[in-house]
Amino acid sequence: MTTKLCPYCNSAQSMLMGNVYCSHSADDMVKLDSGSMMIRANELEETAEHVSRLTIRLSLNGEQHYKVGNNDHVIDPNSYLVVNQGQRYTTSFKDTKNQEMMLVAFKPAFVSDVLKSVITPEDKLLDDPFKPAGQPVAFFEKSYEMDPEIQKSFAILRGLMNERDLGIRKEYDLQSIYSSLLTRLFFVHKNLKQDIDRLKSAKLSTRMELYRRLVIAKDYMDAHPEKRISIEEVANVSYLSPHHFKRAFKELFNVAPHQYHVGKRLEQSRKLLTEKSRKIDDICRMVGFENSSSFIRLFREHYGYTPRALTQNNI
Repeated sequence: MTTKLCPYCNSAQSMLMGNVYCSHSADDMVKLDSGSMMIRANELEETAEHVSRLTIRLSLNGEQHYKVGNNDHVIDPNSYLVVNQGQRYTTSFKDTKNQEMMLVAFKPAFVSDVLKSVITPEDKLLDDPFKPAGQPVAFFEKSYEMDPEIQKSFAILRGLMNERDLGIRKEYDLQSIYSSLLTRLFFVHKNLKQDIDRLKSAKLSTRMELYRRLVIAKDYMDAHPEKRISIEEVANVSYLSPHHFKRAFKELFNVAPHQYHVGKRLEQSRKLLTEKSRKIDDICRMVGFENSSSFIRLFREHYGYTPRALTQNNI
């Protein structure tokens, strides 16, 4: 007998298609079909810890925060997050207006079948069409830059969720959308090798592990524009020495980590200046600067105009 869903999953039951696994219920994630869901709310308090199936998650407007394992991530309409099967996570968001988040959760056997069709030559598929792929499926758990094809598939799903004619929903081939999403995800993942190869380690396995740690560190900085983060703190997040972290981060992203995070904090301040009616001194503190004079100087150097010019529409 299936137990009651948790409040987080229950809040989405009116806007889902297929099955979205809730690890607080008695359902078996292996048996449930793939499914998609959407939540509309202006606030979602941090959820209880869940165990995920393989999922693609995005926010259609506003920012959504995740803790995946021990790592912090944030997504907005320009990005999406991948969470692997069996991973633990919590999530939250807060805004002044209704926010929409969506996810697609994949049945493990479906993932294996799609992977097999992607990596197996056509003649081998014909020889033994029911042989499993024979390898685990795991992606880099990070915030990915929004991909047009993934965005298009989610737009179709969102339109179907808003469709009042249930017959249209039932007749739509959702499996083809899920297959397209997974195929594109495999393609995006494969193309990360050109980024990974920027790192100078000789062995591919070492470069891949270093890449994984560095993108965790980058996502941590993205998730915390509200404070000044020391190199020691973010290096500790990536389980690297400060010197190794600084050198490898610049190799991969072509910018020093401190410079990168200052840019993210200034980007957040610019967003707050355009959206909120707050004093410049208040916003300065909200993005972790100790005094307004250094904040204004860095802002002007970065954008070519002052915060006041932005608030007074003089740019």
